[in-house]
Amino acid sequence: MEDNRHFTKNLFISFLIVFIFMVFWQMYVGKNVNRTRSGGSDTMQVYEGRNEVSPKVRRNAFLKETDSLTAIDTLWNTELAALHSAEFDVKIAKLGTYYDVYLKKYKTHLLDTSFVRFFFTGYEGYTSKDSVISVKNGTRVVFVSRDTLKIKSFTYKPDSYLVDFAYENREDSSVSVEFYGDLYLNPHSIKEEKRLYEFVVKTNKNYKKFSVNKLLKKQRAYEYPLKDIEFVGLKNKYFMFVVVNNNHEDGRLIFGIKSGKPYFKITENKNNAHFLVYHGPIEYFLLKKIGYGLFANYDFGGALIAPFSMAMLYIFKFLHSFVPNWGWTIVLFALLMKIVFFPLTYKGLASMRKMQRLKPEIDKLQKIYKNDPQKLQKEMMELYKKHGVNPFSGCITLVIQLPIFWALYRILRMTIDLRGAEFIWWIKDLSAKDPYYILPILMGITSIVQAKLQQTGTQDGQAKLFTYFMPVFLVIIFISLPSGIVLYWFAYNLFSVFETLLIKRLEVS
Repeated sequence: MEDNRHFTKNLFISFLIVFIFMVFWQMYVGKNVNRTRSGGSDTMQVYEGRNEVSPKVRRNAFLKETDSLTAIDTLWNTELAALHSAEFDVKIAKLGTYYDVYLKKYKTHLLDTSFVRFFFTGYEGYTSKDSVISVKNGTRVVFVSRDTLKIKSFTYKPDSYLVDFAYENREDSSVSVEFYGDLYLNPHSIKEEKRLYEFVVKTNKNYKKFSVNKLLKKQRAYEYPLKDIEFVGLKNKYFMFVVVNNNHEDGRLIFGIKSGKPYFKITENKNNAHFLVYHGPIEYFLLKKIGYGLFANYDFGGALIAPFSMAMLYIFKFLHSFVPNWGWTIVLFALLMKIVFFPLTYKGLASMRKMQRLKPEIDKLQKIYKNDPQKLQKEMMELYKKHGVNPFSGCITLVIQLPIFWALYRILRMTIDLRGAEFIWWIKDLSAKDPYYILPILMGITSIVQAKLQQTGTQDGQAKLFTYFMPVFLVIIFISLPSGIVLYWFAYNLFSVFETLLIKRLEVS
C-alpha cells in the first residue's frame, strides 16, 4: 500500500511539474512558430513564399521601397478627418493616413500614437491645399485630388471593427498599402505584451506568426506572392491590426522591420485597390462572425490541447450568459468540475481507504518476497483483485484533468473578456495578478487543508514534506499569474475540501 501511495504521490508531482513547465514555457519561452532562413547577406533579408524571390534580385528592395516614408514626417499626425462608430474612433491626417485608433469598449488606443503611419501610396496629392475631402456622418471619408487623378476612401462597416479601404491612382499602374509603426503595448505587463507581439500572416495553406522581438534582433524581411495571402497584420495579447486581401492576386507582400519599427507593404499591380482593414479585439466569436479566416488569430493552443480549449471557451460563454460577473462564472465552473469528477474522486478515495486496510497483508507479502520483486508484484496484484482495489484509481482523475487544466489556463489567460473584468473587493482586473497576493495565499492554505484531510494513517517524512512544500511551491508559481487563473484554483481547492468532508461522512454512514 505504501509503495502505491508513493507511486500516486510521485505521479501527481510529475503531472504538476509538467503543468508548471508548460506554463513557464508559454509565458517566458513561447513557440518558434516559424523557422526563418538566412538570406546570406549583410542585411540578413529573407524572402519566402511559394514562388520565392531570389535574394540576389531583391537584396536591397526592402530598404529602397521604405526610404520614402521619411518624406512625410511633418504632416502624418495633423488631424484632418475622423471616422466614428459605436466601437471606435479613427483619426485621419492630412496625408490620408491613419494615426490613431481608439477602441471605446476597451478604453484603449490600438496604435502607438507616438509613431504610426497607415496609408495608400500617392500621399503627395493629399495636403490641405490640393485635395477635396468629403466626410459623411463620421462613417465615410473620401480624399479626391483636385486633378481628380487620385481618389482615396475610408468607409466604416457597422458592428464589425472593419473599414473598407479603397484607392485609385490613374497616374500609375500599381498601388500599395503600407503600415509602419507599432501597436500599443500595455506598460503594466510589458514583458508578456512584447512576447506576444507578432506579425500574423494567413496564407492559402497555413497560418504563421513571426515574433516582432526576434525580427528586431535579426532585421529580416519576408516576401510572398499576393495571390497566396488571405490577410497580414500585427497582433498583441488582446488586439490586432490586420489588412484582409480582398481577392487581389497580381502583386506581392513584404513585411519585416524598417528603422526599428514593424513594417508591411502590399503592392497590387494595377491602378486601383480595395482592401478591408480590421482593427479591434481578438475575440473568437466576433471574428468567427466577421469571417475572412480572422478567427485563426485566436490561439487555442496545439492540436492536442485546442479541442479542450475551444470547449472551455464555449462553456464559459454559456455560463456567463447566466452569471454576468466573470469571477463568479469562474467559481461556478470550478464547482461544475468538482461535480463532474466526483464519481472518479469518490472511487479513488474509497480505493485508498481499502488499501489502508490491506496494509498488514501487504507488509507480510513484502517480507515473504523481499528477494523476489516480480513475485511480490504478482501477489500484490492478486490481493488487490481479490478485494476489488485499483491501486491506480487515484491517478485517473489527474490524468483526465491535466489537459483540461492546461486548456483552462490558456482560456483564462488569453480571453479578452477577463481584461478589466472586476470580481469582488480588491480584484479589479481578472487578467492581472492579485495586487495584494491574497488569492495565491488562500490557494496555498486550502491546498494544505486538502492534503491533510486526505491523509491516511501515519505520515512519513516524505509525505509531510509533500503536504507543506507543494502548496508553498504553488503559491510562488501562481503569485504572478492572472488572478482569474488563481481564482479558479482556489475555488477548486475549496470545493475539494468540502468534497473530502462529504466523502468521509458518506463512508462513516
